[in-house]
Amino acid sequence: MEMLKLINVTKSFGTNEVLRGVSLSVRRGEIVAVIGPSGSGKSTMLRACVGLERVSGGTIELAGRALVRDGVYVRDREARDICSRTGMVFQHFNLFPHMNVRDNLCLAPVLRGLLDKKAAAERAAELLYKVGLADKADAMPSELSGGQKQRVAIARALMLSPDIMLFDEPTSALDPELTGEVLTVMRGLAADNMTMVIVTHEIAFARDIADRVVFMDGGVIALSGTPAEILEDPPTERLRAFLRTFSRSAQSA
Repeated sequence: MEMLKLINVTKSFGTNEVLRGVSLSVRRGEIVAVIGPSGSGKSTMLRACVGLERVSGGTIELAGRALVRDGVYVRDREARDICSRTGMVFQHFNLFPHMNVRDNLCLAPVLRGLLDKKAAAERAAELLYKVGLADKADAMPSELSGGQKQRVAIARALMLSPDIMLFDEPTSALDPELTGEVLTVMRGLAADNMTMVIVTHEIAFARDIADRVVFMDGGVIALSGTPAEILEDPPTERLRAFLRTFSRSAQSA
C-alpha cells in the first residue's frame, strides 16, 4: 500500500517556483531518504505533506486519502483528520518550553480526545523508554541537551501512532556528538518497519538506512534509486558534485 503519494506537485512563493512538478510514492514500511542542496525544495515538499505549506497544484495522498487533488484541498476538518496519521519531526524540536517532557507528549492526544490523561501518560512513559529518556518525564526542555530534545520530539510525534513519519533535517541543529543518539532512535524505528521519509544531510546514514534515496535539485526530483545506485555509483556529474561537498566536509572535520 502507498502511504504517501505526490503527483505533479507545484508550489510557488510569488515568482519563485520552489516545487516544479514533484511526483513521489512511498510504500508501507519503506524508508526514503531525500538529499539535495539547500533551496532544492526538500523541506517545502515535506511541509506540504502535512498541510503546513499549501501547494499551488498537484495531488497529495496520505494512506490513500487525498489531502489535495489537482490543487483543490479537502475541507479543514477532513484535512486535520488525514494529517493526524502523519508524524512530523522538525529541525528545531518545537517543544513547548513551559511544559515538562511528559506534558509535551500528552498534550495533542488529550486535546484531540484520542486518549484520556492516564492513558496518555502511560503511552508517554512507553515512548520515553523507547527513545532512552525514561528518566526525563518531569524535566523541562531547558534542562535537556539538543539531542535529548530531538528524541523527545520524536517520541511526541509517535504519540498518535502515525502511519508514516516525516523527518526534516532532524540532526542539522545538533552538535556532531549529539547526532548519533538521534540516529540511533531512528534506526530503531526502521527496525520496527516504520514508514519514513527523511530529509537529511547525513549521507552515510542515508546509505545505511534507506531503501531508496531521492536527489532533489531545483525543485524537482532529479534522481531516485537504491543507495548503491545514487550514493555509491552516482550517475550524473551534478550529483557527483553535490556528494563531493560532503566528502570535503568529512575530511576537514
